[in-house]
Amino acid sequence: MIAVHATPPPALVAPVRAQSAAREMQSAFDQDSQLLTSQAWLRTIRWKPAGRIYNQPPLVAVLDTGVSPQAAGLVNRVDTQHARSFAFGGGDPLRDVQGHGTVVAGIISTVASGPEAGPGVLILPVQIAGPTGQTSAQAVADGIRYAISRRVRVINLSLQGSSRSKAEQDAIDEAVRAGILVIAASGNSGKDTCGVAGITQCEYPGAYRHVLAVGATDEAGTALPDSTRGLHVAVAAPGRDITAGSARGPEGGPRFETRSGTSMAAAVATGAAARLLAARPTLTAAQITEILMATARGSRDGLDRARGTGVIDLARALAMKPPALDAPEPDDDGPGARALAGAGVLVARGYSFGQRSGMLRTWADLRDYSVVYLKKGQSLTAEATVAAGNDVDLYLWKPGAPAYRQGARFARQWLVAGAVNKGSTETLRFRAQQDGGYLLEVRLAGAQRLVRPRYVVTATVTR
Repeated sequence: MIAVHATPPPALVAPVRAQSAAREMQSAFDQDSQLLTSQAWLRTIRWKPAGRIYNQPPLVAVLDTGVSPQAAGLVNRVDTQHARSFAFGGGDPLRDVQGHGTVVAGIISTVASGPEAGPGVLILPVQIAGPTGQTSAQAVADGIRYAISRRVRVINLSLQGSSRSKAEQDAIDEAVRAGILVIAASGNSGKDTCGVAGITQCEYPGAYRHVLAVGATDEAGTALPDSTRGLHVAVAAPGRDITAGSARGPEGGPRFETRSGTSMAAAVATGAAARLLAARPTLTAAQITEILMATARGSRDGLDRARGTGVIDLARALAMKPPALDAPEPDDDGPGARALAGAGVLVARGYSFGQRSGMLRTWADLRDYSVVYLKKGQSLTAEATVAAGNDVDLYLWKPGAPAYRQGARFARQWLVAGAVNKGSTETLRFRAQQDGGYLLEVRLAGAQRLVRPRYVVTATVTR
């Protein structure tokens, strides 16, 4: 549902001098800020106005339909010089015919806002879709890589599609390796089919690896019926009836526009991340993720498929002590473990034993991989132990297995053994039917709260 609210401009009855014009512009800015920051949903995340921002405002890329830099709430908060379009057929990233990107950018600005003299965020418009709102995987990937080149701190992806793209996942992985936090909408289908056994229907980019997927709630914190569910949902934020400046406002149209959905919720989360970065620029993407998830107001039952760890609480997030550094590891997927050469190998060629330790984390880092070299006929005994009170599983994948994908079809093609008993210790036994580098996966299972347990995995090879 889209509702549009218009505020007519004041009539001018006499010539306006420069000083008077400046005062009127400031007055209009103050009125816009008052309207935007008085919305009830801001109380849901326990928002308070930012004080004066003394640090350089964090640069946030909005990959969307473009951004109108003169829209209410966005004046002096848009990087117009480096805006770029990757939309099919070309386009103007500073002209948003569809209006979606301007609303998203406006929400981010409202949550991250400081005074006009020191805005709490700088928006980089990266247009990946035209007037219809449709885009392509290549446009998204190109937009992400451009954002990386501009050294943004956060990328907002308020989009939804049903097809997984290797190009998009590769670009997201590059962004994560560059230290960028990628935030995406969980989707607006209301389905709960992603990660369910035997079902592979997910919505992207929210379901991609290393993406902070955001579900949508109402002002009371209840998940919206249309907000997509799944284990990939990390947190939730208000997403119903969110008002921001309209792209048509600068051209004489309605000054404000109200929209609903997980696109808006993702923008709220991005604004919260920018607010944290403005206050503490040295925070890493992994630290911001953990802060937002650890301080969210969740249910007593822990993790929620609709809301992740709960609804973002900005006041608690700003007050939380920065967590220990825990950057994403290359061994978070099979191809990455192979690329690590010696560091990713648990049992090297010609050896019979190996041991390594690591850390897993609910939602953000559920699995780690190591390479175990086996010859045909050799037997493998692998054991993993994790901190008490946690549950760990072991899986062994064929040589050449690509990046993990959910679903029975992928498992039938590549999985050769698994050990999935409950408990903090797991043992897997396997006899090789072919030579090669097998992938041994250690997976955190059954976590119903935010945990970061350490594990130790050992592997013994015998004839």
